[in-house]
Amino acid sequence: MDNFSERFGFARTQVNLGNWLESPYSSWSFQNVPEMVPTAAIAGPDTSLLPREINEEFLEQTFDSVKPEKRRDYLDRTFTDAFLVVNKGKLISEYYRTPMNHNTRHLVFSVSKSITALLTGIVIDKYGLDLTKAVSHYLPKAIDSAYEDATVQEVLDMLVSVEFIEDYTLKAGVYARYRRAMLFMPPSSDELLPRENLGDFLFTLPKAAGDHGKVFAYQSPNTDVLGMILEEVSQERFPTLLSELLWKPLGAQSATVTVDGVGQSRTAGGIACTAHDLALIGELFRNSGHANGEQIVPEKWIRDIRENGNSQAWNVGDFETLFDHGRYRNKWYSDGDGAYCAIGIHGQWIYVDPASDSVIVKMSCQPVASDDELDTRILVFMRDIAASLR
Repeated sequence: MDNFSERFGFARTQVNLGNWLESPYSSWSFQNVPEMVPTAAIAGPDTSLLPREINEEFLEQTFDSVKPEKRRDYLDRTFTDAFLVVNKGKLISEYYRTPMNHNTRHLVFSVSKSITALLTGIVIDKYGLDLTKAVSHYLPKAIDSAYEDATVQEVLDMLVSVEFIEDYTLKAGVYARYRRAMLFMPPSSDELLPRENLGDFLFTLPKAAGDHGKVFAYQSPNTDVLGMILEEVSQERFPTLLSELLWKPLGAQSATVTVDGVGQSRTAGGIACTAHDLALIGELFRNSGHANGEQIVPEKWIRDIRENGNSQAWNVGDFETLFDHGRYRNKWYSDGDGAYCAIGIHGQWIYVDPASDSVIVKMSCQPVASDDELDTRILVFMRDIAASLR
């Protein structure tokens, strides 16, 4: 048995485009995205290092969920690849499951949405993006699709009425078309030729029954549309825009974003970066957009995320059971108890708790993409840690 098989329990030759998002193969593929899907580089200078004040006993402390257990043991059994806790700007605890380490890039899935939204706040100021305009004002290709009369703000807040089913288990139908367009799945035998690219697919989606702006409906294509708007307004490709306006000023390590067959970035879920980069993003949010002695994201944009959002739309929407009194604004979740989250499938989290001056990062390879029961328990775990730091 070779070293790869000894480490992962399967051979590299077993991992392919048809199974790379599934367990057990995801324990490797989430950390090696460029071997599976085309990517573009997001250049970063790797100059910002959070000061370390590691508490070696932190993960040995007991967490009582279903049964008392050490925090470390809880991380072990919840498919955690990386876990960081930052308190008052200092890294106080970190955990990596071999072979991941502080330099390893990991796919963050829908945390990409929250990162794209921070970039949007910068683009508003720098390029004059108007959130009240309809998508078709910036992207004429959106005419005759669900996005024609949806505003950019409705795209940001997942308030678009679009006929689309976000079901990660589907291997056929509209969601499978979506994943094939982003090159996350192999082509099907009945696929139309030439193969759809992401941009073409997005504007085939029809409007659903009901008006925009009424119901929180979590639909990933919204954020891919947002990425196209950012490119149109700035006349820059997304990886360059993110690098120059956010990644380099933040001092993050170089990252990647997946691209389709014509180089369109998958801004809804294609970013791969280090756990430390996510901690920097969390700290940037906690400090109202300020880092490294400069205002990187406008403070008013962070304030808008913290203070606004349609709670009525949330209460009749998709995720009401996750946060009882939640809100969703500019692709960040408010949990109703004063904390803010960026969340991705398969267990990717940034948890920001201003009350304890803390940021918690979790990267995982959960076998079930959207595991409501496990996600609820992880939220309890993070709240418990934040409470212990207040």
